[in-house]
Amino acid sequence: MPMPKVIVLATGKGGAGKSALTRSLAAHFLTAKQKPAIVDADPQMSIARLHDPDGPMGQITVMADPEAETVQTSITELAEKHQPVIVDTAGFRNQTTIMAAIMADLVLIPLKPSAEDITEAVAMYDLIGELNQTPERKGRPITALMVMTMTTPNTVIVRHIRKELENGGYPILDAEIAQRVIYPELSIKGLAPSIIDGDSAASRDIARLATEISKKVGANGRVKAA
Repeated sequence: MPMPKVIVLATGKGGAGKSALTRSLAAHFLTAKQKPAIVDADPQMSIARLHDPDGPMGQITVMADPEAETVQTSITELAEKHQPVIVDTAGFRNQTTIMAAIMADLVLIPLKPSAEDITEAVAMYDLIGELNQTPERKGRPITALMVMTMTTPNTVIVRHIRKELENGGYPILDAEIAQRVIYPELSIKGLAPSIIDGDSAASRDIARLATEISKKVGANGRVKAA
């Protein structure tokens, strides 16, 4: 299925699983015979530091660029040869995140099931709305979607947060990324579930997320008709 060409993961706080989700989505697309690339725009550069070009994920091009002045150029250069280009951003709002988001077809906003994460996710969603009024995006709006991460499925708190966001008119994806120990275990090695075990529960979570994104958002970033 066609995917957005540039996917930026962004939220205003750390700990929501942006880096693990970036790496996991790239691994999924690699196993799906696509040609993903990653721009590590997080000043911590955890993806770039742990990436092994000779390892199981070596076919994924990873470029470290946490600079606001150059991140758009990096995204553009990679997008000429790769799809999707997935951009990991800082665990706080900075100019680099804003410059990357302006280039996005889709901004994916991860949030844990907590009040603080809801606040930051809504703030990021509102920021995307502001960016859509800029000359760069006027008439070509960035799509923003929220995804819950580190969940215990079907718990009261998860259902409550989902209902609260839906009632507020915020676009929350049905797919969730459950809390699973495999993510931190593999992240230490710069790896992701789909590369290690495509039949694992974590790999299925990521596949459901990727499928839902492809059904909702076209390659040009436009939301598809229901």
